[in-house]
Amino acid sequence: MGELYLIRHGQTAWNKEYRMQGDIDVPLDDVGRRQAERLARAFRGIPLRAVYASPLSRAMQTAAPLAQAQGLEITVDARLKERHWGAYQGSTRAEASRLYPEAEEELRRAPRTARPPGGESFEDVCRRVDAALREIGAGEGKVAAVCHGGSIVAGLQMLLGIGGWPMTRFVIDNASVSLVDLTPRGEVIAHFINRNEPGA
Repeated sequence: MGELYLIRHGQTAWNKEYRMQGDIDVPLDDVGRRQAERLARAFRGIPLRAVYASPLSRAMQTAAPLAQAQGLEITVDARLKERHWGAYQGSTRAEASRLYPEAEEELRRAPRTARPPGGESFEDVCRRVDAALREIGAGEGKVAAVCHGGSIVAGLQMLLGIGGWPMTRFVIDNASVSLVDLTPRGEVIAHFINRNEPGA
């Protein structure tokens, strides 16, 4: 059975400003770097067979201390990237609403399938993240996937087979950990979601 730890990257300056980062490469801030070190220490008693990460620097910087502490190399998987928000990236949602009122109305009308200008739909993210996590979590042992809030929300909804966003939502904090098991029969067992430490 595969044990899959889903880890959101540490804090960035744009997280504090509630700016949509999408696939813009925003690094961790000082708080985020401390969170990454804390995560690595929290996993000391949890032997991982692999550490996967989104290629964006905030995920890679979060994964680096963990992988080093476990004596592993990071395996990069672009399917774990955050949702590409297109023209919205770099803006707060309020700013984007003022700049793109027609797109915002379409996103409200069809939140799963509508795309911001030049960006991805939530369904797009669900498909790629689901495929990545099922592949990463297959087999035996404990695996960590360090990625993004939107990616984890999409992945959990798909893995757990529950009603999707916006009807069902998860809070996924910076540097939080969620754990699911993937059994050989295709079952998915959720242990916890959005913990500050993996064994808390």
